[in-house]
Amino acid sequence: MLILSLFPGVGLLDLAFGCEGFCVVRGPDLLWGGDVRRFSPPAGRFDGVIGGPPCQDFSAARRDAPTGYGLEMLDEFRRIVEAAAPAWWLMENVDRVPDVQIDGYGWQRLDIQLAWYTPVRRLRHIQFGHRSPGITLQIPRGSVAPNAEPAALACDSRPWEELRRLQGLPDDFDLSPFTAEAKRRAIGNGVPITMGRVLARAVREACGMSVDRRPIPQPESSPPRLCACGCGRRVTSPAAKYVSGTCRQRAKRRRDAAAAGPVTRRSPAT
Repeated sequence: MLILSLFPGVGLLDLAFGCEGFCVVRGPDLLWGGDVRRFSPPAGRFDGVIGGPPCQDFSAARRDAPTGYGLEMLDEFRRIVEAAAPAWWLMENVDRVPDVQIDGYGWQRLDIQLAWYTPVRRLRHIQFGHRSPGITLQIPRGSVAPNAEPAALACDSRPWEELRRLQGLPDDFDLSPFTAEAKRRAIGNGVPITMGRVLARAVREACGMSVDRRPIPQPESSPPRLCACGCGRRVTSPAAKYVSGTCRQRAKRRRDAAAAGPVTRRSPAT
């Protein structure tokens, strides 16, 4: 599949999807002097759109008032998906990001924890839409080891080599034009390679692209009932809304965060 990557940064999510057989075209990014607000994609050329709009306004670590830039970039993501008209789209962000629903697409919101696959903790939230509402992502879930390491972050001061390892990057990966601080910030903002590859495989399988060319069952004729907490798992009991008590607690935390106050919009500082 040919896919368009928005807000690519240094391309970690692009690299993960490329490792799983996708052909990735990178959109404009401020890091390289581009501006997504001046970008108009060709319609009907891309099978999918991926991206992680800036998350700082929605981060739990934020201590000052949101700038509104985060909401503006969510709107840009939505605008470009509508213009490109792909079969599907995938957006990654933090757990407090608002819902992004796009006309003409089904919608799914789920979480993914890096520690399900590696001994490193990092929770991200994924939103996915497909023109067929019966097509959803099924993410393999595991348990988190009690001694899992904290993930690389944009504000991380640990050595470059350690952050590179935590993000699943090869030893020869480097960003030679960057300063040491800029390198740490750039990869800390990226999606860990292992997590990105899990997402890419889930997209590939949901869209009928088995890596070993075995037939994949067609999607259900009606959309499956998904857990209301956003974990992406299917609810099988007719009377149930959540898969588990943990899911119910997660949904309550999200409602409490939303009740704390809306994210305001104003022009970002220049």
